[in-house]
Amino acid sequence: MSVALAIVGVSILGTWGIATISLIVGGIILLVAPADIETTSSGLAVGIFLLISGLISGGLMQVVAMPLMGLDPPLPTKAKNNIPHDRMKGWANAGPLRGFPDGIATEVRLHSFRVAIVRQGEEAYAMAALCPHAQLPLGSFPGAPIRPEPVRDGCVMCPFHGARFDVSNGNAVRQPFASEFNANHPFLGAFQSKLFFWNKGAEDIQTYPVRIENDEVIVGLPR
Repeated sequence: MSVALAIVGVSILGTWGIATISLIVGGIILLVAPADIETTSSGLAVGIFLLISGLISGGLMQVVAMPLMGLDPPLPTKAKNNIPHDRMKGWANAGPLRGFPDGIATEVRLHSFRVAIVRQGEEAYAMAALCPHAQLPLGSFPGAPIRPEPVRDGCVMCPFHGARFDVSNGNAVRQPFASEFNANHPFLGAFQSKLFFWNKGAEDIQTYPVRIENDEVIVGLPR
């Protein structure tokens, strides 16, 4: 992503975001406290219109502006769309095994694919870099205060909402917003679970075949 596109994305996201928030807030105000009792019905109608317009605007913002910033809309992905390993014949070098921290998901770009490499001692595993729940990176964002979680019991955890996946096969072993995660992360868990009332599930994540050649991590990709 170029710097120019990032600047455009930030500009659009900022101005569009203010407009979206204004529409939603205006709609809520009209719904909760209409100014004139004689025009309550029309105030209610306008409030509903503004609220729906704000929600639609926010959805369009995520679809149009966020990709300019290199972000993906927070829409879940389905396990039925995962590609089987026998169809991955294009091999790409992800880098030296020792270059990856042990037990931490590290994102690399291989051709057009965002792949998370998880090193476990002398072995390495590869999976989609974005959590299938809301398309947030398993390795977090560079420089962000939210840090990737170490692998535990052979599973990598999304640091944003707590979904856990088996590194060997991609199976979802814990869903987002589990009670343990919510208790330890009041904002990312308990609070955001209310915002994601429409999306609280995660299906199995895409994995990629890996082989180690001359201490280099070689990942199989779809052709």
